[in-house]
Amino acid sequence: MTVSSSHSDQEQRQEPRWQRLLWSMLLLIVLLPYALAVWQWQRGQDKEALLRSLTNAMSTAPVALVYRDAEPPPEFTRVRLIQAEPAGPVIELRNSYLAGQSGRRILQPWRQGPDRSLVLLDLGWLVDGVKLPTFSPQQIQPQGYRMPTPHHFVLSGAVKGFAGPVDQVDEAALRSHYPGHWFQGVVVLETSPGPLLHWPVVPEFLPDKHYAYAVQWLLLGVCLSGLWWLLWRRRHEIH
Repeated sequence: MTVSSSHSDQEQRQEPRWQRLLWSMLLLIVLLPYALAVWQWQRGQDKEALLRSLTNAMSTAPVALVYRDAEPPPEFTRVRLIQAEPAGPVIELRNSYLAGQSGRRILQPWRQGPDRSLVLLDLGWLVDGVKLPTFSPQQIQPQGYRMPTPHHFVLSGAVKGFAGPVDQVDEAALRSHYPGHWFQGVVVLETSPGPLLHWPVVPEFLPDKHYAYAVQWLLLGVCLSGLWWLLWRRRHEIH
């Protein structure tokens, strides 16, 4: 009888492979919310660091934009262009939403400084349906914040270019068409000429939202962990 009982226990311990795979998948599902909670928390930390740098930039006087051989990436500093003038026609970056409205970000290459270095200026945002007026350089105060070049997720067939209405800025073609020293990213103007609206430098998606999502994922993970434990316990009780 002892041998028979031991043999029976061994058979029960040897589960079918599909059951082991199923439990492994359930465990991954339980762990996934915890991973997402950590990811959202980290995104909140990154947004806090960004907001601190923007707050510091807003409280300091703008510095002259000077090109360096080892050009650093845009660091959200407050800058001013010197001896600045337009270098070419504007770029209308479509599908740019502001306050829920569809519009275009109006970008334009400008030359500045004694070395005539080039920078892409973000003049502002214009709602769809409004004609873009002609601006004179005197209407634009070339001072603002350095930010990364805007990139859109676009479908195949979207227009990529360096002038006129586009769905994505072709940075390689832009630098080829206007040779010279190029600053990375764009300079978003502090004050946009009407009827353009200032493109917000502070992101709409603030750290609090990321932290709230992190807490939600954490709570979901706790609930799934409890459910997984109950199922595991019931499984062993049955066996």
